[in-house]
Formats: sequence, structure tokens, C-alpha cells
Amino acid sequence: MNIATYNPENRFQIIKLYTVYWLGYILLFSMIQGLPEGDFIVAWRNEWYSVFPKICFVSIVVELLMPRLLFRKKTTLFIIIYVFLILLFAFLQRLIDNYIILRYYLIFWKMEPLFSAPVFLYNVSKLQFVVTIPIAFKLFYHLAEEKNKVQTILSEKLQAELSSLRNQFHPHFLFNVLNSLYSKILSKSDDSAEIVLKISDLLRFSIYDINSKNISLQNEIDYLKNYIALQQLRFDKQLQLSFSVYGNLKNHIIEPFLILPFIENSYKYCLDENNQGWITIAITVTEDNWLVVKIENSLSDNLPISDKNISGGVGILNVKRRLELLYPEKHILTIKNEVSNFFVSLKLKMEDDNY
Repeated sequence: MNIATYNPENRFQIIKLYTVYWLGYILLFSMIQGLPEGDFIVAWRNEWYSVFPKICFVSIVVELLMPRLLFRKKTTLFIIIYVFLILLFAFLQRLIDNYIILRYYLIFWKMEPLFSAPVFLYNVSKLQFVVTIPIAFKLFYHLAEEKNKVQTILSEKLQAELSSLRNQFHPHFLFNVLNSLYSKILSKSDDSAEIVLKISDLLRFSIYDINSKNISLQNEIDYLKNYIALQQLRFDKQLQLSFSVYGNLKNHIIEPFLILPFIENSYKYCLDENNQGWITIAITVTEDNWLVVKIENSLSDNLPISDKNISGGVGILNVKRRLELLYPEKHILTIKNEVSNFFVSLKLKMEDDNY
């Protein structure tokens, strides 16, 4: 419970905590002062008379000065006012001791001067003792609240960055699939209608799932199959494709569209000057819940120099960053950019489908 939160429910909790605290304080000092002399009842009564200035002092310091000065980096002013208040309330305590307790209840005790150093310092020490624990709790909850704020800011920053990365990928994907349709329309292919249907399915899936935190692994694989089928319609017999899936896909979730950029790259760079190429894709879910994705494709000999470093492309850099943010220490990404082929291996620790 945060002492700095001022809604009615929390205020009620604070009042209960303070009530327990002050009752405990009165009982403790009544025992310390009363039991050795055998006058516990007198000591108990006197502590009740002297507790009011202590409550005022603690409340002012903890509920007013700390939030308004100490937590706003006005430390020097806080210390100055704190010293003034502890001396002021020690003096008020001396007035209560001399003119109420000693005069009316302990008439046989000797009345010390108001500014008698030993007695005055004793009252200062009691005030310091009684305020230390509330200050410590206030600091603890304030630090906890600040930590929560930092974590919230970092979480919001992470989500904003992930959203930006997903939105970077989405237009890139749309550009590629629309190119597929364009090339078929130019050639007046009978496959155009089927391509439009598959593009419609892909767009529906991507629009609804692109900003989802997680989707089922089965849906992700189905999406990949649809995308691959679309690309095969585009390239027809130009590409030799091997695509296989092993293991149990059920009851696992994954960040959407982590695998697709690697497959996109395979189609983008695999055709040689004779418009021939090959792609091998193997996806496995192991018994210990690791997703293993291996993709290998041929590379064209006539790739421009700017395209030789495929692993530095926007799509792959995007996925690398998302893996770092979402699966820290839960993924292994291996990329080999050879002269005649490009190889990707991704191992990802799966999460259970409990959303």
C-alpha cells in the first residue's frame, strides 16, 4: 500500500496503520518508564497526554514535508524545517510535561526548567525515535512507487518500439505481395484470381494479428503456408521448394511474423540469371518446447553489391531487434551469408498457450 496515494481506500488503510503504530508506541514507552517503578498505569496515562504533539510532528514531517520537499529534491529546505519542527515540538512537549503532567498528576516530582538541556534533549530523542519508522516506511514506498513508474515507462517504451517495428514490416510485406499480383496480371495469367483470394486472406490475417502480443503457433504456420503458396503461384516452376513441419504445434504461442521475413528474403534473393533457384524450409517443435526454424536458399550470382549482405537487410534487422526485446536469452539466431547460398537457423523457446 502506497502512503503517497490519496484515494479514500488507501487513506483508510493509512489511518489503521497509524492507529496500530501509535498504540504500539504508547504501550512500549509505558512499559519502559512504568514497569521499573511499578507504576505502569501512571506511565500509560502520561503517554496518552503527551502523544498528541508527537502525532502532529510525525504527520507534518511524513505527510507534508516529505512529499512536498524531500521527494522534490528540496533536501536543504527539508532539513532546515525538520530541525525547526523537532525543536518546536520538543518545547511543546516540555510545556505539557511541566504544566499538565507534573502539575496535576505527578505533583511530588520536581519540575525542571523548560530549557533544561538533559530533559529537552530527551524529548528531542523521543521525537526522533517516533518519526524514524514512519520516515523509513514512507521512503520505502516512495522508492517502490518510483521503481514502478520507471518500469511502466520502460514497458510503454518497449511496446511503442515493438509497434513501430511491426508497422515497418507491414508496408514492406504489402509491397511484396502486391508485386506478385501485378506480375501475374501483366502476363494475363489464370492464376490472378487465386492470387487475389490468397492476398485477401493474408491481408485479413495481418491486419487483425499484426498488433497482437501473441498468436498461436498453428496460426503462424498456417499464415506461412498461405504466403508460400502465394509465392509458388507467382514463380511457378522457377523454384524448387522443400517445406516441412515437424512436432506438435498445439498449445504454443509466438510473437506474430517473426519467421516470415526470413522466408521473404529467400524468395527475394534465390533466383539466378536463368530464373532458377531453390529453397528449403524446415520447422520443428522439439519435445522440450523449442521451436527450430531452418531456412536455406540459393543465391543469384548476379546480385548487386548492395544486396550481397542479406543479413543486414531491413527485414532481418527488424526481426533481430524484436527477438532481443521479446525473447532475451530465449533465442539463438544463426545466419550464414555464403557466396552461393544463404542459411538461417532460429531456435526459440516456446511459451504455453495460456492467453
